[in-house]
Amino acid sequence: MPERPLLVLPSPGEPVARPRRFGGGGDFPRPTREDQAERLSPQFIALQEAFDKRRAELRMEASDLVPEEVVVLETVGTVDNFISAVKRVPEMEYLAEVEADAIPPDDDYFGIVDDSMEEPDKAVPSRVSMVFTNQSALQQMLSLWKDWSSGRTFRRGLGRWKTLFEQLRDVRPWGVKDRLLETGVLKDWRERTEHEQNQVPCEIELWYRQNQELRTMARNRVTDLVERLEGRVTAEADIKEIAYHALLVELPAIAVRPLFEEGESDITLVQCEQIQFFRASGQMSAALADEVQEGDEPALPGEPTDGSPVVALFDGLPLQEHRLLQGWLVVDDPDGFEVDYSANYRQHGTAMASLILHGDLAAHERPLPRPLYVRPILRPDPRDWITDSETVPEGTLVVDLIHRAVRRLIKGDGDEPPVAPHVCVINLSIGIRGRPFDHALSPLARLLDWLAWHYKVLFIVSAGNCTEIEWLTGTPPGQLPLPDLQEQIIRLVAADARNRRLLSPAEAVNALTVGSIHKDASRATPPPGYPDWIDPYTAQSLPSPINRQGMGYRRGIKPDVLAAGGRVVVQQALGKPTLKTYPGPLPPGQRVASPGSPPGAQGAERHSTGTSNATALKHAPRTGVPRVGQAAAARACLSLNHPRSRGGGTALVSRACGLLYDVADDLRLEPGGRIIASLPRAVWLKALVAHGATWGEAASILTGILKNRDNSRKFKEYVVSGTKPPLSGIRARTHT
Repeated sequence: MPERPLLVLPSPGEPVARPRRFGGGGDFPRPTREDQAERLSPQFIALQEAFDKRRAELRMEASDLVPEEVVVLETVGTVDNFISAVKRVPEMEYLAEVEADAIPPDDDYFGIVDDSMEEPDKAVPSRVSMVFTNQSALQQMLSLWKDWSSGRTFRRGLGRWKTLFEQLRDVRPWGVKDRLLETGVLKDWRERTEHEQNQVPCEIELWYRQNQELRTMARNRVTDLVERLEGRVTAEADIKEIAYHALLVELPAIAVRPLFEEGESDITLVQCEQIQFFRASGQMSAALADEVQEGDEPALPGEPTDGSPVVALFDGLPLQEHRLLQGWLVVDDPDGFEVDYSANYRQHGTAMASLILHGDLAAHERPLPRPLYVRPILRPDPRDWITDSETVPEGTLVVDLIHRAVRRLIKGDGDEPPVAPHVCVINLSIGIRGRPFDHALSPLARLLDWLAWHYKVLFIVSAGNCTEIEWLTGTPPGQLPLPDLQEQIIRLVAADARNRRLLSPAEAVNALTVGSIHKDASRATPPPGYPDWIDPYTAQSLPSPINRQGMGYRRGIKPDVLAAGGRVVVQQALGKPTLKTYPGPLPPGQRVASPGSPPGAQGAERHSTGTSNATALKHAPRTGVPRVGQAAAARACLSLNHPRSRGGGTALVSRACGLLYDVADDLRLEPGGRIIASLPRAVWLKALVAHGATWGEAASILTGILKNRDNSRKFKEYVVSGTKPPLSGIRARTHT
C-alpha cells in the first residue's frame, strides 16, 4: 500500500434546518392604506421638491445635463422581483439593494413568532433599494403612488409596486450625508489638513450605470466638478463584471476644509447625483514593529524541491536576502515598488512569507517544497505622522490593483504569458481599515468573489485585528483570578460586535476568511521584562481576543475558520477604560523572520500575533517528506476553529493549502483519482480546510460562558460541533 493518506469523502447528509426568517409578503402586520398615505405622502412631496431644486441648480449652471436623482426606498421585509417592476418603468434604472439594520417595532410594523402569535417587542428586518430616476421616471413613480393611495388598480406588470408601497417605510433622495459620513473620508481629510497637506486624495465611487455612454457622461461630469475646484483626476477603474466604476482624485485642502470644519454641504461636487461614496485613499495597510530580536542563526532551510509556485502572497515586499527567505521567493514587481522600499520597512511581507514557507519558527517545521510567488501591493506610508506602516499607494485604486495582479498571474498582461499559471491559492493578509462590513459587499469583496469564480483560485483572507478591548469592569485585570479574567474578556469581546466588524474584503463569499486562535509554540508569557502584561486566557484553544467578528453577507458565518495566530497579552491603558494588546517583538507569539538592525541584517526574527499569521500558516507543505508526512504537517498547521480572525492565522491557512495541493496531486494518480481532476484544485482545498473544522474544547468553554435562554437558538445555528475531523485540530467558530 502506498504511503499516502486516504482522503475519505463522506456521503452528503441532510442540510441543517435553519430557523425561519422574515421573507417578502405576509409574515408581519402592515399599516392600512390610509395610514401609509398619511405618513408617506409628505415624503413623496419632499422628493419632488428636491428634484425641482436640482433642476433649477442645473439651469443656473447653464448646463445641458438632464436632472437625475437616486431615490432610496426602505421597505420592511423584502419585495420579491422588484427589479422586474423597476424595468417596467421607462427611464428608471435599478442600482442596488442591501439589507439594512433591523428596525425597532412600532404601531405599524412589529414581529411575529408564528402564524398565531405576535411578538410586538421583536425588531423587524428591513431592506434598502436604490433606483436612478429622471424627471419622467419620477413622475411615473409619483403617479403610481397616487394610484395606490387612492385605491386604483395597476396595469399588468406593475403589481410589485403595490407590494412595495404596502411595505414602504421611508422614501428619500440619496444625499450628501450618504456620500460622506460613514466612509472615513472626513476624518482622513481632517488629519491631512492638520498636518499641512495641501492636496488631499480620495476615491470617488460612482453609481454603476449599465450603459457605457451613461458611465462616460458620469465620469465627465465628476471630472468637470473636480477641475472647477482646481483638483485633478489621477486614475479611473471600470470593471463591468462587479459593477464597479471609480475615480481617484486629488483635491485642494482648502476646498474640502468647510466640509469637516463647518459641516458645510453647499459644494456642488458632494451634491453630484452621479456619486455614490467618497472614500479615504490608502486605507489598505499593515502596521509594523518598532524593534526586532536577533535570531538564533537557525540552519539554512535548503532549496525548494519543486519549481512552480502554487501559493501567491499579495502583501508588502519581503526582505528577499533574509537567510530564511533567500532562494524561496519569486518576486514579481511590475509596478516598481522596490525602488524606494527600504529594508527596515519590509516587515509585514517578510513575516507573512516566513509563516507561509516555514510556519512558526519556534515549532521547527520543515519548509514548503515549492517557492512562494510574491506580488508587492504595499509601500511605506509617506505620511510621516503615521509611524511605521505599509499601505497601498495613495495614487492607486486598490480594486484595480488586485484585479490587474490576478489577471497578470493567471492570464497574463496583453500578449504576455501568465507569470505563475499554477497558482491556485492567493494569500491576502491585509484589510481596508476604514471599511468595516456594513450589510453590502464592498467592491473589493465583490472583486474577490468574481476572480475566484472566473480564474478558479482560492483567496485566503484575514478578517482583521482589533487591538483594544473595552474594559468596563472596575477591578484592574491584574487583580482578577485568571479563570475570572478569561470569562470577563470573552463576555466583553462577544458584546462588542458592532465595533469588531469584519474589515473589507473579509466578507467575500467565495473567499476563505480566517481568524486567530490564542495559540503558538512559544513558552514565554508575559514578555520578558514586561511583568504588567497578562495572558488573558488559560486555554490555548479559544478564539483570540484580537479577532474581528460578526456576521457576513446576508448573515453568513464569517470568518469561516480559525487558525493559530499567536497568544495575545494585554495591559490596561493609562487613563482609559480599555485593555491594549502588546504590539512588540517579544514572546509570546509566533516567531517569524524580520528585517534587522542595522538595516539589511539578514538573520533577525521577531514574535508576531494576529489573523494575518493564521491566514499565511494555512498554506505550507514539508520538504523531502513522504506525502503521508505532508498530511501530518497539514494537521499540525490546521489547528482551526470557526468565526473570528487575525493576520497570523491567515498565513497558516495558506501554508497548509500549499501542503494539501501536493497530497491531492499524488492522489489524482491513484485508482479513482479522476474525481480529483473533475473539480478545480481550489475547490478541494477550500473543502478540506473548511469541512474539517471543529470547535474542540473551545465549544464547551464558550457555551458555558455565553449561552443563555435568549441566544440558545444562535448557538444551535452557528456553533458547529464536529466529532472526529478529517484533519484533526481544526476548529469551527461562533457569533454571539
